[in-house]
Amino acid sequence: MEHRLRGPLPWAVALLTLTLSASPSLAEQFWTDGAMKVGITRDTPVTFGAFARLAKMAGPAVVAIETETPGVAHQWGMRAFGPDVRMGAGSGFVVRKDGYILSNNHVVEGAQVIKVRLLDGRQFEARVVGTDPATDVAVLKVDTQGRDLPVVPLGDSDGLDIGEWVIAIGNPMGLAHTVTAGIVSAKARREVRPDGRLRYADFIQTDASINPGNSGGPLFNTKGEVIGINTAINAKAQGIGFAIPINMVKTVMPALVRDGRVSRSWLGVEIQEVTPDLARSFGLKKAHGALITNVVSQGPADGSGIREGDIIVNFDGRDIDRHDDLPWLASTAGIGRTVNVDVIREGRPRTVRVKLGALPGSNAVPARADRTNTENRAQRRSTALGITVEPMTPRLRQRLGVEGGALVVAVDPGSVAARSGLRPKDVVVR
Repeated sequence: MEHRLRGPLPWAVALLTLTLSASPSLAEQFWTDGAMKVGITRDTPVTFGAFARLAKMAGPAVVAIETETPGVAHQWGMRAFGPDVRMGAGSGFVVRKDGYILSNNHVVEGAQVIKVRLLDGRQFEARVVGTDPATDVAVLKVDTQGRDLPVVPLGDSDGLDIGEWVIAIGNPMGLAHTVTAGIVSAKARREVRPDGRLRYADFIQTDASINPGNSGGPLFNTKGEVIGINTAINAKAQGIGFAIPINMVKTVMPALVRDGRVSRSWLGVEIQEVTPDLARSFGLKKAHGALITNVVSQGPADGSGIREGDIIVNFDGRDIDRHDDLPWLASTAGIGRTVNVDVIREGRPRTVRVKLGALPGSNAVPARADRTNTENRAQRRSTALGITVEPMTPRLRQRLGVEGGALVVAVDPGSVAARSGLRPKDVVVR
């Protein structure tokens, strides 16, 4: 189970068209780019002195966040303070000298009071500028009373390499400005669901020690650039933490500052993974793309020429290597834009033009649109076998050349089905 890192406050320890994309000028001016003068690069041998320099330079811009939230206790352990208030703790970091701060949505969600404390002891009450539950990003603002705050530069998370050193600074268990180091253990972890909700996920995995209260804090590369926001840990393991890539944050931040929310575009399809077996059945040389299992009625793709059974291999000039590349690309392309969608149909390439619409309820977590979706179809579960299946659409049955069958959507670990080699996305024909 992945746990969020919002932690308890311990008592004993002191778009012009509302699209996702912002105007270039706002995006360019809002945060600082460029490395700190730490004196090392990715290819330089790392010394403890370098870590010390980075912590000294970056620490002043990292903030401890304390929240007061009414209502029931948070599932990750906020403690009662008075009859109706819960206290929570998290982290954040300053991205603009006039008081703009990045953190996690779940750190401040529902809070009536948000207090921010800097390393130099200054304290401020913060207000929420904008939040995006679908990426778990929040932008806060404090009144600096005309005094500049220290800032940290934002880097390029796409340029991270697995095995690269990273440093986390945050407020674990209320212990403000704790510094830990580790490496990038993996990238593009999209299967992680910290609270069980669907969201746009592409997490950086790290073994830098992070704990409850680190949520919202920065993950640095060795150049002193923020390359992620620490967000979740795996509660069943040690040394497994997850951070939101900063490039994903850069995409949503201008809209949060401008509008307080993110409006997303959508294609209006439901998709699934193209497994090697499916790739062979469709005559593909390799398993890639997103297989369309349903075109949403009256959605943007409906009537465009896109069909069930098509495999999307390129969207708006971007190759679809994994099926879960598509939801993020479709959501960030822009409401009202007409895009080219390259598909494989009956073994032949085709290009379809689609005018994207506005994703309904796009300030919430993503629901059915442009996702692998099983919620709106009747599912059947076999307790004895340990599998859950759903009916296949007529068009998909036709494309696969089968008269009947069911799509496996879940396999219980250790079950008869798992031991027999069944996996999600397999098709059971009898």
